[in-house]
Amino acid sequence: MYFSLRRFLRLTLSAAVAAPILFASPSLGAADAPAAQSGQPPANAHAAPPEVKRSELAHKVLADGLRLNALAGPGLEPWHIKIEYQMLDSSTGKPDSGTVEQWTSRPLRWKRTYVSAEPAFNGSQWNVSRITRFQSKSRDNGFRHHLLTLRITRPVIDPLYQAANIKPDYQMQIQMVTTGGLKLVCVSVVHPERYAPKTDPNFLFPTYCFDTGLHLHLVVAGSTTVQFEDLQPFQNRTVAHKVTVIERGRLISQMTITTLETWSPPDNGFLSPPSNAILQPYTIEPGQPQPVPVYQVAASIPILDGGRVFRGAVSVPVIIRKDGSVKIAEGAPFSQYQALEDAMSNAISRWKYQPYTVDGTPVDVSYQIPYVVDGKPFVPVYDLPKPQPGDFSTAYDFRRDPAQDLATAETEAQQQHKRILLEVGGDWCYWCHQLDDFFKSNPDVTKLRADNFIFVKVNMGPTNTNATFLSQFPQIPGYPWIFVLDANGKLLKSQDTDHLNNGRAYQTKPITEFLTAWKPGGPGEQAAK
Repeated sequence: MYFSLRRFLRLTLSAAVAAPILFASPSLGAADAPAAQSGQPPANAHAAPPEVKRSELAHKVLADGLRLNALAGPGLEPWHIKIEYQMLDSSTGKPDSGTVEQWTSRPLRWKRTYVSAEPAFNGSQWNVSRITRFQSKSRDNGFRHHLLTLRITRPVIDPLYQAANIKPDYQMQIQMVTTGGLKLVCVSVVHPERYAPKTDPNFLFPTYCFDTGLHLHLVVAGSTTVQFEDLQPFQNRTVAHKVTVIERGRLISQMTITTLETWSPPDNGFLSPPSNAILQPYTIEPGQPQPVPVYQVAASIPILDGGRVFRGAVSVPVIIRKDGSVKIAEGAPFSQYQALEDAMSNAISRWKYQPYTVDGTPVDVSYQIPYVVDGKPFVPVYDLPKPQPGDFSTAYDFRRDPAQDLATAETEAQQQHKRILLEVGGDWCYWCHQLDDFFKSNPDVTKLRADNFIFVKVNMGPTNTNATFLSQFPQIPGYPWIFVLDANGKLLKSQDTDHLNNGRAYQTKPITEFLTAWKPGGPGEQAAK
């Protein structure tokens, strides 16, 4: 199994690079470049570029895969599962084997029990609600449920949990792989480092590979690979009854489902934790916001043995209390250097965070604080230079937050008694540049726009589709597209710019009539009513 899996991965990843899925949409070329200012415009100049279509399709494949695979999420009747596992303890290098059982009555309401010859891998957990979880009383060496969750239960029960990190606006790609006669469709985030510059983006945004029926076969997350075999239907899902986890080429764990059945919860409190169970701090799930610091001080970094200077990042396990204060978590040391550990603990224990809330309720939360030691003076996060707001009317900037820009535009529109003009497009778009050139060449029309509207450009392109923001507006079939809003952000008009040009260039008369109709007090508002 081990050698066949390595061969499978080698073939899969090499084929994935060489075999992208092809679309009917033509690729962008010289004819589509914005610099083409004369002659006929490209036939597809209003259409979104192929990269955007690939990204939209990849997001759809991932959404359908989430709905069809594994045992997480709504839509399932109560179920019971028993898993036999073999695992290599990464901290000791020793093998372990055991079983895990879970009884689930509904999402977020379950009991899970681990049984092993290793005392640290014995114990139970009870999940009562989104913010309330208990575990059985720890033995002398602790109940290492975090490792068991990561290596055993989640790969079987919820293997796509990291997909929550992939926001609708993130650019994705989709590729077709054929190996051993099996066709796989693999989806992944393009240049994921853009969205996670301070951590391992390949772990946060895995590559997911499905067969043509959208059954999950492979997950690659950084140095970890998970393979799914013996796929069987259960209720309205597909569940792999054999799951293998490999990390850096080593077989880490292998799980086999021996029981998976629909279950009728008894009325005897079976799912309720006992009185001596220990309440656990909240664990931040993928896709949820990170804690926000409000006070930080630097650690006094010691010189190591031999006069060496420590360089690198240290991950410090803590508990952020409900009031925002920090407690260094108990357990294994986070560094092999005791002096460095003490220095980090002394500093970070004085830090303060905004209280972390879940559904409006403050909670104690477990967290790993990344502390970077790079030879430079420590600067608190809240004192780091922030991006300048800039002018949201001059460029299609994929880095901008259109929701924040719109909020600013609403304030300005209310103060200046104007409307808001949202123009959606991108630098890839021929007609977007043509419209810019029209306003540069027609100062009277530009003045009409400036006198009556707060003008905001919204990027839609391969780097950032701004799908979440644009989902609140009617569907856009071509670009550029214009939305007219009142000063409070209410949609008044959705305008196709095809009607503002003659197929060769934008025209003064229709643009002037459009701006006049939808300026404050113009006839357009009355017609809309």
